[in-house]
This record gives sequence, structure tokens and C-alpha cells, in this order.
Amino acid sequence: MPETTGIPIARDDWLAQPFLAYARLFARYHRHEVVHLERLGALLRAGRRVVLVGNHVLDVLDPLLFTAAMLDRYGRVPHFIGHENLIFGMPGLGRLARSYGMIPSRRMEETERALAEDGLLMLYPGSGSEAARRVYRDEPYRLLWANRFGFLRLALRHDAEVVFVAAVGIDEMYYQSSFAMPELLLRVLGSERYAGSRMQFGLLGPHVIPGLVPLPVKITHVVSEPLDLGDRAAARRGARALRELHGRVWRTCQALLDREIAQRHRRSDWLDRGVRGVEGVLQKIGL
Repeated sequence: MPETTGIPIARDDWLAQPFLAYARLFARYHRHEVVHLERLGALLRAGRRVVLVGNHVLDVLDPLLFTAAMLDRYGRVPHFIGHENLIFGMPGLGRLARSYGMIPSRRMEETERALAEDGLLMLYPGSGSEAARRVYRDEPYRLLWANRFGFLRLALRHDAEVVFVAAVGIDEMYYQSSFAMPELLLRVLGSERYAGSRMQFGLLGPHVIPGLVPLPVKITHVVSEPLDLGDRAAARRGARALRELHGRVWRTCQALLDREIAQRHRRSDWLDRGVRGVEGVLQKIGL
């Protein structure tokens, strides 16, 4: 077990500089803040292995902002699991992602090794179903984790804590329209399995390139306390106990996310309310 978990990266690293500059620009644009990051910091200093899980949308800015905040405060970042086509299939982006410890999805051996050796992993159990196929206006901030047991198996195998990071504002970061994503575009992106997903729009038009000028909503990440996993040994031994644990963890995380969404007005501002108001009108007229 490492004395301090996470991937250490010097803030003056030549790769870190443009990364931090880009992240800081959009952190100001989104008035970004992380609430209770010290909860994660305490686990890092204690040398605990941690699996971070969160709600998901189809863009890189959400994890980018959170990672930059971690790097700024602690000089460490987690391993991420990234989309093998949308991230690693793009020229230059895949190499940069690798430099920061990102792992292509479906590489379970590599994921296991990253958690065992560096002790800090962040993933999104809902994956593409939650990010791309979910209809945001019908299922706002809904965690689609059915039959996604991998993150719990990892945490149980490596005696890791599970911490939920609720991301508020990300569903409205791009406007999800009622128009289906063109099949040709899905083929170009290597994302045919997301057929039926809807076109999204940012400040400059259709959202095709990750991180390219989203709408200026306020984004807040709220870090939970370590989740209570109960009888870990029983969940490791039996499928029924694992299913029960999964259901309890999902309910806990969904309740935490619902609470933060219900209370978002405490941290909102006029610009955030204005953008979300316009999106609400567009939804009502069916666009």
C-alpha cells in the first residue's frame, strides 16, 4: 500500500502547465468549486485505496475540472477509465490521456494494477448508457448503474474505500435536444452502439469535439464521506450479498445527488439560472 495514494504530478511539469491553464480557464467560466475535497485528502494522506464514482455526461470537462482541483491542492491525480474511441481514438488526446494515467475502458487487468499500485481510481459506473443514451429531460441526474458491479468488485478485492462525487450542473453544460444523433457522425466517432442518442449543443453549435465551449452554467463537485460497504467479506463471497450491497450503494449515491440538485440554488448565480431557464423553455416547446 502506497504511503500516499494517487499519481504524483509536479505542478510545473511541462504537460501539467497547459492542462492546468485550460482547466483554470474553464473553472472560471463555470465558476467551478469542489465542496468537501478535504474528505478525499484525508484518505490520500492515510494511504487508503479509493475508488471514486460519479454521475456522468458525454464530455471531458467534468473530470478535467475535478482532476485539476485535486492536482492544485494535493499534487496528485487519480487514474481514470476513459472511452476507448472518444478519448483514445482522437489524435494527440489519447497520448495526453495516457500521460495522466487514464486507462482505456475494458482493460480490466490494467485497471486492477492501477488501483493496486497507485491506490486511486475514478470511474463512472453508468458509462455510455448514462452519458449518451439517457434522455436528460426525462431522467435528469439519474444514475443508471443497473448490473454495473465492477467498481464494487474492485473496491472489495483491494480493500478500497468507495467515495461518490456528485457533479451538479453537468447535465445542462450542453443542451441535449430532441434530435437524434446522425448515424454517420456516430460511425465517424466509432460510437455506433450509442445509436438513438440525441444531439447536444454548446455555445458554438453542435457538441462534437470534447470540451469545446459548453454553456456557462455553474459546475460544483460535492465529495461524499466514504460509503458504508457493510460486511465486505460477505459481499466478496456471495452474489446475493453483492447485489444487495450494490442496491444500497446506488440508493445512497442517488439520494446524495438528488439532495445536491434540490439545494443547488444555494450556490447558483444569475447566469446559471438564466442558462437553465432558457434550456427549460426549449424543452417545453419540444426542441
